[in-house]
Amino acid sequence: MARLDRKGGVSRSAASGSQLKMALLGLVVLAAVLGMLNMAPASLHHELHSSHSRKELRQQTEGAVAAHERRTRLQEEAELEAADGLSATGDASLHADADPARTQTFKVQFDSADGTDADTSLDKAAAERAEQERAVKQQQEEAGKLADEVNTTPGEKYHVICSLGAGIYTQWQSRLAYYWYKKAKEECDRELGDKCQMGGYTRLLHSGGMDLWGDEIPTVVVSPLPAEYQQIAAGYVVLDRPYAFKQWVEKYIDTIPENYIWMGEPDHVFLHAPPLWATPDRPAAFPFFYIEPVKMKHIIDRFNPKQVPIDQFEKIGNSPVQIHKRQFAAIVDSWFKLSIAIKNDTEADREFGWVQEMYAYSIASATTLDKPIRYVLHVEMQLQPPWDKTLISENGRPAYMIHFTYGNDFNEKGEFTPGKVGFWHWDKRDWTSKYIPRNFPLPPEGCNNLAAIELVKRVNEAANHLENWDEYAGQLQTPAAPGDTPKEPQEQRRALAAAPAPLLHGARPEPRARR
Repeated sequence: MARLDRKGGVSRSAASGSQLKMALLGLVVLAAVLGMLNMAPASLHHELHSSHSRKELRQQTEGAVAAHERRTRLQEEAELEAADGLSATGDASLHADADPARTQTFKVQFDSADGTDADTSLDKAAAERAEQERAVKQQQEEAGKLADEVNTTPGEKYHVICSLGAGIYTQWQSRLAYYWYKKAKEECDRELGDKCQMGGYTRLLHSGGMDLWGDEIPTVVVSPLPAEYQQIAAGYVVLDRPYAFKQWVEKYIDTIPENYIWMGEPDHVFLHAPPLWATPDRPAAFPFFYIEPVKMKHIIDRFNPKQVPIDQFEKIGNSPVQIHKRQFAAIVDSWFKLSIAIKNDTEADREFGWVQEMYAYSIASATTLDKPIRYVLHVEMQLQPPWDKTLISENGRPAYMIHFTYGNDFNEKGEFTPGKVGFWHWDKRDWTSKYIPRNFPLPPEGCNNLAAIELVKRVNEAANHLENWDEYAGQLQTPAAPGDTPKEPQEQRRALAAAPAPLLHGARPEPRARR
């Protein structure tokens, strides 16, 4: 009989004993039933399974299968997420039925290298790109600052040196160039006085003898290329240029009072006097689109014994260049020797073509001294019509000079006709044995190329003011009427066979012979 506590209830010990007896009895009954099931025939198994009394057991079994399918599905989804590089959710409530070991495996798989659970690889890539963009922007800003800098050392000036050979072709160009140098210097002196940084002028004549214009233009005569080098040059007349400057350095560098030089050519017409950008260790130069050191690395490497990185080679030639005369003296011999070596190299001669002597100067600047000479690049140094169409350079600054190396062609409406001889045609190569005529017609009405128009105006002004021009001038042929075929002498058209192929979308042509 169960004991009662003081409040009349059944004691805890008695209740516990009773519950234990009932549990043992239940186990005995369950064991007996299971034994009967194992011994029952198939019909009994079917009856028991289909009876209402076993409905709850069937539901529990089906629920277990569904739970297994759910775990499998969650695991497959997690595997797909891992394959796609997605981060694990980490929410235990979404994986209540998942295997804890597999859950831990996915968690470890998505841990990042720094110990966090987030995948930061995309953030790191974005940060690297941002850093690269920042570095490029900083370089551009520094280049812009350098481009704005002018040498303000009191009394410092540059001396213009224009090298050329004998003959009518370079003769009329050099007279034109000196005329506009004087006009630019007069304007500079008038506006700036002693602060004008444009100094004197020398025509460096590498013909071996004085011509008729030594009294008109300050001239220094040096020797032409020696016979042994002329054989290598094989008609490449530009090799005379580095040899001429080499002689000037050896004989005449101390005869000029200026510390800096501006290397020019006969087909340069000054618009205004440029400032002095160069410093003793930082020269200035014009960047040429067709000088491509990276593209030509496989050739440049043969002339780069110091293995200077290719990005240290400037996209420049030797003209226009503004440089301290002592710094120039240190590389001029290397420039000459490299010019000969490149011409003597079959592949370099073929691939560099008519600008190989420009490549030689860039290579000499990068490889001669203990460290490469780096140049401040000034696109405003010069315009090259017809590809430049205004008097403002590509960087938005007023240009200081016109370089008339390309032909200019426009139809009767004044429309540019690149690669095709136009109704109106102007090309210095048409005038190799005669001076260009005075009062050359301006481009047709409708032409909006201000650089080409300004060039012809300046050629006409110089021709009309210089003495003895008519004695050497050729005859100007009147352009044909609209719709007619131009009828001009072969002498004026003979150079067109070497003209570049028709150009698309106004792209610049390949460089042509610099004669």
